[in-house]
Amino acid sequence: MARDRNSRCGSPRRSDARRTLGRFVSASAIAFGIGLANVGASIAAAPATADYPGTFALPGKVAKVAATLHATFSGPTSAHLDISETTTSGQTITDYDIDMTKRLHLIVVSDDLESFQHVHPALGADGHFSIDLTVPKPGHYLIYADAVPHGRGQQVFRFEVPFGDAPAAKPHLRTTPASVRAGPYRVTLSTLNLDAGETTMIEIHVTKNERPATDLSPYLGGAGHAVFISAGDDSYIHVHPMPGTDMSSMSGMGGMGEMGEMKALPDAAKVEPAMMLHVAAPRAGAYKLWFQFRGGGRLYVAPFVLTAG
Repeated sequence: MARDRNSRCGSPRRSDARRTLGRFVSASAIAFGIGLANVGASIAAAPATADYPGTFALPGKVAKVAATLHATFSGPTSAHLDISETTTSGQTITDYDIDMTKRLHLIVVSDDLESFQHVHPALGADGHFSIDLTVPKPGHYLIYADAVPHGRGQQVFRFEVPFGDAPAAKPHLRTTPASVRAGPYRVTLSTLNLDAGETTMIEIHVTKNERPATDLSPYLGGAGHAVFISAGDDSYIHVHPMPGTDMSSMSGMGGMGEMGEMKALPDAAKVEPAMMLHVAAPRAGAYKLWFQFRGGGRLYVAPFVLTAG
């Protein structure tokens, strides 16, 4: 007796069911894989965050507070920064004195001391300073937070923050001339030598078209701003020049950036092209200087390399 065809080949209905089930499983697997890929992409796209403790960076002074920088990175060259300072008991400080028209001066330099930014984060009611920062290229950056928490004097903290995957670098400073161009201006220093552990007086002359500049105006309440960073230990000096080149005009000006006693110049004031810097280098070695000044309504930066010995 012949065997039933269906018994030899299987039920057509069962075969169809298997094929349908197979298609469903394959589609489900694909959908599941796509879902996992989307989840992975979402995780990868989430901004990275990190906290950086501050290192006290004002030579010869004592830290009276602690500082933390919280960074939320949105790319290899951009981040949202949140900076706060706390008392020894851990309480967040909310009251800061205004120093040269700002409550916080944030100096951002690359660790090779090639790039420089001077920006001013906004202070929130919770005592946190915040700002969106973009650096010129991936790398490691030294961020100095210079503020005066009320009743505690000037406090400066350094944060070492990496942007992107670029490795850390070391400064290899090349000697600069004592006179450099900055836009249509020429800035000339009386010396490129500093006395380590002592106070050095540096005359600054700003010219335009080979004549003393006549269109200089205050920047952040000062005739200019000078930031020195040590190539050896990242020491920080932030001073403001006084008008004229008479040493007696420096009375009342503290060394190492203690500008609390200086009165801010009004925006309409005229800045003389001859100025004097009062600089106290804490130790021997090379220092990078960025001198900022405003001329013709625009901000300029003149970089120099000085040596303390």
